[in-house]
Amino acid sequence: MNVQMVSAALAFPPAGARAAEAPDLVAEPETDREVDAGQEPTPVRPQSWERSWRIEACVPRLARLHTRTRLGVMAWSGNRNSAVRIITEVVRNAVDHVGKGIVQLTLSADEDDVLFIDVTDPRPGDENLDEVLAGGQGTGLWLVRQLGGEASWFPAKSGHGKTIRVRMQPPSETGSTTSRVEAP
Repeated sequence: MNVQMVSAALAFPPAGARAAEAPDLVAEPETDREVDAGQEPTPVRPQSWERSWRIEACVPRLARLHTRTRLGVMAWSGNRNSAVRIITEVVRNAVDHVGKGIVQLTLSADEDDVLFIDVTDPRPGDENLDEVLAGGQGTGLWLVRQLGGEASWFPAKSGHGKTIRVRMQPPSETGSTTSRVEAP
């Protein structure tokens, strides 16, 4: 007997055996919370998520995939596509410019639904980084600003390396949540 046949037999017992062994289950409605049918549940705030990867070429793609899922779970009200693109660019910069080590991604949403994106890598920051963040070089951080992010940096909490922080505001009540990006 092959493995597929054994697993199917375990997953689907004979009809007579199933009926005799299975108790009658009755679903009862939830009574401990009240939710209006048309109302969205309020997301939990503050909320934070963290993930680390060894620096490899596939890390920007992994960060993008995990971020899409996590922003949905966090129920962040901002432009998720812009946030995912920003994270991909900042993580790609770390992979391209650091070489080896660990890159860490932290997403945090505060009580006002402001999203903080922290990307920490082992390469120390320097005055050149200030120029890059001010818009003097590169297209990755230029794109961050175009998509609505405010970038800054500080030494990593571990004492080794730096953290690039991008702050993204949620949409205003009257503002648009889409961003148009034109090439530099």
